[in-house]
Amino acid sequence: MPLPDADKRSPRVYTLLQNQDLENVTADTLADVADPIAIEEQNEDELRRICLVAFARMVTKGSFDGWLSSGGGTGSLSNAQFTAYDWDGDGDPVRIMALPPYGTIERGSTTSGGANNNLIWHPFIAPESGTISEVDLYIDGASGGTGAVDIGFYSDVDGLPKTFLGEFVIPTTSTGVITQTTSSEDIVTVRGTQYWVGFFMDNLASGPTFIVTERGTSGSSTLCTGANGLWIPAEAIVEADASGTGNHTITDYTALAPSNYDPINIGVKW
Repeated sequence: MPLPDADKRSPRVYTLLQNQDLENVTADTLADVADPIAIEEQNEDELRRICLVAFARMVTKGSFDGWLSSGGGTGSLSNAQFTAYDWDGDGDPVRIMALPPYGTIERGSTTSGGANNNLIWHPFIAPESGTISEVDLYIDGASGGTGAVDIGFYSDVDGLPKTFLGEFVIPTTSTGVITQTTSSEDIVTVRGTQYWVGFFMDNLASGPTFIVTERGTSGSSTLCTGANGLWIPAEAIVEADASGTGNHTITDYTALAPSNYDPINIGVKW
């Protein structure tokens, strides 16, 4: 069925793409097809067709490649800042805080990722089975002479973080994409299972500026428990002062409280 009120003839889009399937169409292919098409009324039908193919490709591949990345889909600013959310199995870091049901593709640069000695938990559903091999993040503003964010992974029990599985420690004393491939333990996930990430703000000289996933305004809040034991919706769970423990298995939930901190937009590889 043709597009409503459109000429049935497609002089460029369908002519050039007719022998390809959606799984194999790349962002660069779409860019090459669309590049000569001028933005004017007489080309409206072709512009609608390129958008239709782009949306269909996104749904088929489960990838935002070419939508949220810098020119050509290469993500030249940084993986953790503005590159596409690739979870199509091609080896790119997965932005786990963007994944459903809690996540959002909206991002921002903020110093409100957590205060010194905070331990902040955010849930995610594992998109892969296997051992986590790498974690990265983007730092817009350094924390001064000292500081790190210890990125811990936790099992889930009854919708709450429980057992500490291991962590990746990433210094916050410089800016740009920071990648860590060494973890304290082998961290193994099972696809489709809920886990939690615990961000421990370790010895920060000042508050670093992170790229965060804006769950508070665009995502879906999780259920968090406060010291009073009541369940209320919030973006995260926080232990205000974990200076004596850092990331740790949780045995006492009364010290925890709901929080509106947005999660750091980490990338994870398996």
